[in-house]
Amino acid sequence: MAFEKNDLDQRLALVRPEDTVRGLIFNAVLLLAERQLGPDMASRLREPIFKRSPVDFFSYPAVDAIRLLYSTSEALARTGRFGTQEEAVRACGAAAVTGFFSSTVGQTLTRLIGKGDPKRLLSNAPTAYSTLVSYGRREYTVVTERHVRLSFQGDMQPVQFHEGVLQEALKAIQCKGTVVGTPHGYFAADYDIVWE
Repeated sequence: MAFEKNDLDQRLALVRPEDTVRGLIFNAVLLLAERQLGPDMASRLREPIFKRSPVDFFSYPAVDAIRLLYSTSEALARTGRFGTQEEAVRACGAAAVTGFFSSTVGQTLTRLIGKGDPKRLLSNAPTAYSTLVSYGRREYTVVTERHVRLSFQGDMQPVQFHEGVLQEALKAIQCKGTVVGTPHGYFAADYDIVWE
């Protein structure tokens, strides 16, 4: 299954010229493309946006991040390894977390949080997101002892991307759990995270 035909256009219409994304998100998606599709295809996906790889902590237009996400997820879905484009978008989100936790900031955050403490990790998610993107607002709410909710406003990325991000973040701290995103139009969503 693919996204609705106008999904990309709807999301691009929400992006403001000042909205930016750090280069490490682009690089994570491109690295996933290189590993899954080969270096030639990864270059073809990168070249409409960048002549060479972006710098991890430089900021680049969010419109380019969304275009790269959609073109890469379409290419990944065509391989049949991810099933659907939505699953490929989740894989891109997971790759972004891997890239973040490999960075200096991510390694520092991991040391501060420690392993197996999802509340501590997820309570820091709004701050972590604000270091990577210039747009949107995220709120953390404790629902029960093993259930929290992150509410996103002003974020035009598809729900599946953030589901992949949050699921991989749990994995990074060695915690088993589930992430279910509930979209509220193209610009907002709630993410319920429950763990064992």
